[in-house]
Amino acid sequence: MTTALQIPQAILDDMVAHARELDPYECCGLLAGSQGTVTQIYRIKNIVALEGAEKLSSFDPVKAAHLERLSPAERAEIAFVMDMADFSAAKKDIRNKGLDLQVVYHSHPHDPARPSITDIKIATDYEEIWPKINLPIPAYLIVSLMDKSKPDIRCYWIKDGTVAPAQITTAP
Repeated sequence: MTTALQIPQAILDDMVAHARELDPYECCGLLAGSQGTVTQIYRIKNIVALEGAEKLSSFDPVKAAHLERLSPAERAEIAFVMDMADFSAAKKDIRNKGLDLQVVYHSHPHDPARPSITDIKIATDYEEIWPKINLPIPAYLIVSLMDKSKPDIRCYWIKDGTVAPAQITTAP
């Protein structure tokens, strides 16, 4: 785990644009690079708005039951599930370019840039999955649009359910 991540301003700007384009829904995606330096962004479709998406996720039964009661639009505002076709294409491109997964990002249209209980649960569940699909455990970056004029971008390491801030430095 690298303690600091270097992310080019253009990629930070692209993530904010992605979050704004999907607002009030959550956006999601991947950042890849090497040795803590991000060089590539992959926007991934959020499929949680699709009917039946709660059955594809790693939500606990209470969360799944709650999602089932919501409309697709309401579901998309509170959660994300990455489209597996987009994810697989990104993973293949990352490998072909000799890069590593560095960050999983998503937006919080109405909430602060800190991991929700669901974010922590999913990240913890995925700790076992990343090595099985030959990817390193990523940092988790959240773009908050609570203040639409000044998005807040924060990054975290999530390990064994424990959240620790990850430092971001901006590259030109």
